[in-house]
Amino acid sequence: MKIQENIKELIKGRVYFNEPMTKHTSFKIGGPAEILAIPLDVDDLKKLLEFARREKLPITVIGNGTNILVSDDGIEGLVIKMAEGFSRLEFDNNLALAEAGVHLQRLIEEASKKNLGGFEFAFGIPGALGGAIAMNAGTNSHYISTRIEYAEVIDYNGKIYRFKHDDFYFDYRYSILQEEPLILLNAVLNFERKPFDEILKEKEKSIKGRLEKQPYDLPCAGSVFKNPPTTYAGKVLEESGCKGLRFGDALISEKHANFIVNLGNATAQDVVNLIREAQLRVYKHKDLILELEIKLVGKFRNLNLLERKK
Repeated sequence: MKIQENIKELIKGRVYFNEPMTKHTSFKIGGPAEILAIPLDVDDLKKLLEFARREKLPITVIGNGTNILVSDDGIEGLVIKMAEGFSRLEFDNNLALAEAGVHLQRLIEEASKKNLGGFEFAFGIPGALGGAIAMNAGTNSHYISTRIEYAEVIDYNGKIYRFKHDDFYFDYRYSILQEEPLILLNAVLNFERKPFDEILKEKEKSIKGRLEKQPYDLPCAGSVFKNPPTTYAGKVLEESGCKGLRFGDALISEKHANFIVNLGNATAQDVVNLIREAQLRVYKHKDLILELEIKLVGKFRNLNLLERKK
């Protein structure tokens, strides 16, 4: 109880104990977070990081929870959710300063009202800026990394750094934020001048394409696998007979084979079972090992997933 009392008194933001992660992920899957804290500002965040160091708690950072699968056993230690406390968005000519908790769709909508484009590829992509930059979100041909001028990150010791574009070591669905103990605070993004009507047409085209091809009517976590270098994950999954496969309430979508949906009560283990079966089928039919794009969070007891040799 002492830890609980201490951390609640420590910050202005909210703190939850044994908080179901079903409430904080787009998959609506996951066991409880031991402690989940939503800081209101950088001062809160620094205090949380210091608290975790002092109590020797493992730290997990999430945003909108749109590309993660949380273990049925939940997450040990401290989960920091970068949300409404980091939602500042300001424009200066063609540049925008956006904090980590700003939703991508809000960013694009606000920019388009000022005749600022260049982010049309991201229409319909869920999630917040922090996760999008950490994952280098985008399409097969456009990435958010190309729009970053510089950013501020904080390490787990509470020290703040200014990162230039190259400091992130961006690659396909990758940035250094995935490996180092760093949290994105904000980023300065560059836009380009475009007529509002042109941006609107691109928006409608992008959203129509996503709605036609992707299953947004059920909880999911976006693309499950990364695209291999010379083809598409959805294509090889479909050709390997994966559409419609089901474990429990987890289903490989009939609409798009690279999406797993939660029919209502899917567990993380159901999803892992589907991932494993899909990998095995693709390996058998295509001699290809698909790599995960979604991130597994927490401890999984029975994974046995295929991994490419580095």
